[in-house]
Amino acid sequence: MNLQPALTRDPASYMWEVAVTMAAKQRFRFSPECEAGLKEQFKSGLEVYKIGLYEFRERIKEAETNIEKLVQVIIGEEIARDPASQLLHESSMFAALYARKLCPGLWPLC
Repeated sequence: MNLQPALTRDPASYMWEVAVTMAAKQRFRFSPECEAGLKEQFKSGLEVYKIGLYEFRERIKEAETNIEKLVQVIIGEEIARDPASQLLHESSMFAALYARKLCPGLWPLC
């Protein structure tokens, strides 16, 4: 990813841009509720695990891989719910995180 300027200011914003980019590659976008929930998950993960800029930079590839994994599962959940949908909903995000048991284990999200 070539989103480094956001990384120097705010890792949560960087992770959001990564998620949007990955979803857009498959012609999906996030609903406002899913966007808010995912942004909160990013913020919460950074706070709970006390992740600073240095640690985030050191592990950025891991973060990108985990965000990509999450977005792929959210898309899969959304397609299973509505094959014609191109809008990712909050219910698909929660199903990916908790019903599919991705959390815990997606550093730095959860």
